[in-house]
Amino acid sequence: MQALLTCNGLFTSGRTREQVFAQELAMLEDRLLGDSAGGPYTIHEAQRAVSVGGGEYGPVITAAFRRGIGCVVMAPDAALDAIDELPELTLPYPPSDPATLPWPDGDLVEDKPLPSDVDAAALRAASDWAFDRPTPEQDTISLLVVHRGEIVHERYAEGVDRSTRTRTWSTAKSIAATLLGMRVDAGALELDAPPGFDWLPAMDEPDRDPRNAITLRHVLNMSRGL
Repeated sequence: MQALLTCNGLFTSGRTREQVFAQELAMLEDRLLGDSAGGPYTIHEAQRAVSVGGGEYGPVITAAFRRGIGCVVMAPDAALDAIDELPELTLPYPPSDPATLPWPDGDLVEDKPLPSDVDAAALRAASDWAFDRPTPEQDTISLLVVHRGEIVHERYAEGVDRSTRTRTWSTAKSIAATLLGMRVDAGALELDAPPGFDWLPAMDEPDRDPRNAITLRHVLNMSRGL
């Protein structure tokens, strides 16, 4: 976890080591190895990777940044040479400049007063609560409040702004379910049919593979389907 969070903070989000230890790693508390000044970890700038552990701390765990994906955790004691074997996504960026497109298609937000039914003091109090909680497990780095389809509040922690990349974590579940739902609605996918890819590792008799019973609905519900 330390290797993954550090790699994400440094090479996905472009934050400083001090910021990563203060905000990304605080939740590890007594399990944290070292501090921002140093410890049993190595930051490989050229390979955009972070290795943690070794010796008395157990096997070395390395997390490496891969373009279009984020940081990937490698097998214990994996060599840095193996990083080049990890996948990347090289899709081109959309042709439009997000800064010139109005939200929600882009980042352009019109500066206007709060709606009359939004209490400015209450909104600020809620925002302060989100950012100022003294709990290492909950450290807010960004907040966006949408009211009736309009952004009414936007706030970021030090070292973060609207263009900062970071891991989606479980937000990816909502993103994936929405995109898959659009494909189902368009008739390109079926909820109660197999997902449509080959399982790994492959079996000698693919037609008898029990995993063929797994459907897209099972995947979306995070259930086994066996």
